[in-house]
Amino acid sequence: MWLRDLGRAAAGSCAPRRNWRWMAASFGIGAGFGVIAGLHRLGSAPASITPEVAMTSLRAALVFFAVAWLAAVAIRFGRLRWGR
Repeated sequence: MWLRDLGRAAAGSCAPRRNWRWMAASFGIGAGFGVIAGLHRLGSAPASITPEVAMTSLRAALVFFAVAWLAAVAIRFGRLRWGR
């Protein structure tokens, strides 16, 4: 029974009509942190958007998005499971 609730929670967290705000926000925040991390990695060199900085930005954005999605699924699962 908990597997069905987990499936419903994951499906509910994938609906773009409901969740586009947090999806865009988590991706944008991750991209911002990635740019900061990528530019920090350059050290004393002049700040420029190199392919390495762009890849760091993309990786951070995807990690933030995945963590936010997993948190949304966990919260939804908890509400479905223990809210009965």
